[in-house]
Amino acid sequence: MTENISYNIHILGLKDASAQGRHVFASTIENLTGRSARDFDEHFPSSVLPMFEALETDRTRKIAETLSDAGIIIEVRPIEAPPSEEVFEEDAHTRTCPVCGKLQTAAAEECGNCGVVFAKHERELLLKMQMEHTLEQAMVKAAQVREEWVQRAKTYLETHKLAKDATAEFSPILMQDEVPFLRLNSDEGPLLLTSRRIISKRDGNFQSIPYEMIDEVEYGGSRLTPSKKSKQRLQLNFHSAFPVSENEVVKSMAWHLDKDSSFSKEVVFEWGYARNFMCGSCGERELDYRTEGNKVYMRCMHCATDHEINLAEGVAVPVLSE
Repeated sequence: MTENISYNIHILGLKDASAQGRHVFASTIENLTGRSARDFDEHFPSSVLPMFEALETDRTRKIAETLSDAGIIIEVRPIEAPPSEEVFEEDAHTRTCPVCGKLQTAAAEECGNCGVVFAKHERELLLKMQMEHTLEQAMVKAAQVREEWVQRAKTYLETHKLAKDATAEFSPILMQDEVPFLRLNSDEGPLLLTSRRIISKRDGNFQSIPYEMIDEVEYGGSRLTPSKKSKQRLQLNFHSAFPVSENEVVKSMAWHLDKDSSFSKEVVFEWGYARNFMCGSCGERELDYRTEGNKVYMRCMHCATDHEINLAEGVAVPVLSE
């Protein structure tokens, strides 16, 4: 009874219905059937009639794998009929190009259609998978660190209440997952410390300063001008030139704090040196900063991965090579 069982393969659709997906489909069917690819570019086959009929088990499996690799959605239906003796050009010694879908001989080192080198492509895919796995682990670790500082901010608020209107003017740029915990007032404008960054408002413009960008904190009156003797001067020096507008970058910023704000010196020091950006590839903190134009970048000195820093979000995004 089993000798009279064979299989039909029906084409149901494409995972990628774009022009490129249609091209891959037509090329794959051309290789398997010997029919012109133009036939399938112009007319998609009906799912009612089988594209391949009365195949024996091994042949069914090989053709199904080839079609699946090309992004073709199929249905395999058993029928009570002896397998056909028709021989297709595709055999056990073939492979499908992972880029264009062209059927190749298994011994081929590169695709005769698009030129991709199979061994190199496989190495790149493996490397990408490894990097994505490492990146995922690093991002999980970074999220854990961020949550720890959220909890620290909440703990601070338990003993140092923040006035209800302290964050009102900063509301346009506050994010849901950050906790504001301290407001400072200065001649240059207010500052708000959150679990992720310092937000400064000068001349109606906001500057988002991730703690990770702070290289040094100067807090005192050593550089006060005569007109500022009643003020406490806070200066932040940055790892790299910091963009404060579309046309200006600075290496440091200073504020002359009012009397009440001056008592927050220890908090500013603690949070100013709180943490550094983690490398999104290896999770280390061995980072070197630079500014190009109006963007801040860093390179991990441990694994040489470049990052672009999103100042608004306060995150370092790996720039992964293609």
